[in-house]
Amino acid sequence: MRQDKYKTRKRKLATVTLIRLLIFFAILIIVIDLAVGLLLQREVLSIYQDFSSSYADIVAEDLDSAQIERYITTGKTDDAYFDVKREMQGMVDKGNLRYLYVFIPEEDGIKYIWDAQSDYDARPLLDKWYYSGDYPKEKVFEAYKTGEKRFATYSYGDMFLAAAIAPVKNKNGETIAVVESDILMPHIRSSAVRIIIFVLLYVFIVMVVTMIIFYSFVRRRIIGPLLKLNLAVVELAENPDREGEVTIDVNTGDEIENLARSFENMDKKLHKYIVENTRILLEKQRVNTELNLATKLQAEILPSKFPAFPDRDELLIYADMTPAKEVGGDFYDFFFVDYDHLAIIMADVSGKGVPAAMFMMMAKSLLKARVLSGGNPGAILKDVNNMICTNNPEMMFVTIWLGMLNVKTGILTAANAGHDKPLIYHRGGQFEIVQDKHGPVVGLKNGIEFPEYELVLDHGSKVMVYTDGVPEAMDKNDEQFGMERLLKAVNSRPDGRPEDILMVIDRDVYKFTGDAEQFDDLTMLCVELQ
Repeated sequence: MRQDKYKTRKRKLATVTLIRLLIFFAILIIVIDLAVGLLLQREVLSIYQDFSSSYADIVAEDLDSAQIERYITTGKTDDAYFDVKREMQGMVDKGNLRYLYVFIPEEDGIKYIWDAQSDYDARPLLDKWYYSGDYPKEKVFEAYKTGEKRFATYSYGDMFLAAAIAPVKNKNGETIAVVESDILMPHIRSSAVRIIIFVLLYVFIVMVVTMIIFYSFVRRRIIGPLLKLNLAVVELAENPDREGEVTIDVNTGDEIENLARSFENMDKKLHKYIVENTRILLEKQRVNTELNLATKLQAEILPSKFPAFPDRDELLIYADMTPAKEVGGDFYDFFFVDYDHLAIIMADVSGKGVPAAMFMMMAKSLLKARVLSGGNPGAILKDVNNMICTNNPEMMFVTIWLGMLNVKTGILTAANAGHDKPLIYHRGGQFEIVQDKHGPVVGLKNGIEFPEYELVLDHGSKVMVYTDGVPEAMDKNDEQFGMERLLKAVNSRPDGRPEDILMVIDRDVYKFTGDAEQFDDLTMLCVELQ
């Protein structure tokens, strides 16, 4: 039965991963293909335009403006007229131009001065051609009116042409005519299509092979081990009194295997505590000892060695948890996901006692495993929420604040699942409440999205996260410590070390509550970017 359940989960996670890979590679192929096509078209057009522009510039510079004005005025040709025409015809023949002509643009067409075509096709002096097709009339008028060169592409019949349009000016700098040099681009579209298809096919093959290799790796090294860890956590949560120890068949040689071994060790400790708890039950001390054992278990799985990263000088971090007399479900964690990214977790499980502690261990294990597999805080919380909702018959839930700090850039990306708002301090200022975006708590509803936000930390900036046991600590008159007192405590020495700041808060809370019984765990964490 449990094996079938495991296979179902494995198929679900593997299918989702495969679908996402397919979507990602499809988008990547389309983007690469479009980029290649646009780049190719731009480069080819640039070459054609430069080629045709050189001929238009030569003709525009060599023409005699006075001669042109005389031809326009008299409408008569002479030997010099035909000399110019022969030179232009030679350019057409040698330069593989399609059209080379000098004209005056008008509203409905152009009036020819020279047309460098064969005698049969050439237009005579002052002959008029009316605009047709998608001839670049606007570009021609721009060159004529502004006296500046223009480029255009257009179709004429079944021809695709690149045109360079250059003004011809008289001695006064006035534009009196326009030279247009058109070069035929018969293969640009078909060549572009062929190259795009080739690139698309090549990229597709490379992507498919890469996707198969990557998916096989992810399935073998990440998906499978994570699902085995999930199954072990569910097994522990559903059968805490079972005989035998949990053995997780994970041998990846990385952090996931370390996590599996840690979980096995944790399971051994849990069995030890259950045996001890049974003995205490026979001695009619079951309840108190159960809470004490759960408190020990909770404390042992939280990082408590400080300085936490003695070989890193980018940050200082300190955390503290003071459990209440009744065991709660508070937990925190921090670890480097890679060299630059530090994961920071602060969470509070609903309920009290051993069930809350067990649920906390499950949530902490799932959360850390999911963080180590990569991704942004919002996506991580979504996946952890889905895993917990899969097997949560008691409808327990947990509030989580998850941050991912880039110690190199100072950018802190975070997501808040129903947890208390963090505090932030920038050098020279005071701690302030971060009005962050809240998502719902984790564990009650499947498929929930968790919004993300970013904080930018400078050198000396600090972020403090805590559970509701701090502001909700009560004195004997049932008055809460509150956010106002919390801000006053942290701002009494905002530039102090994280350890000093948490000690000040502890001192002020205990001074406020006095002899009143501690109602909830006091859990805090402060990180400073050096």
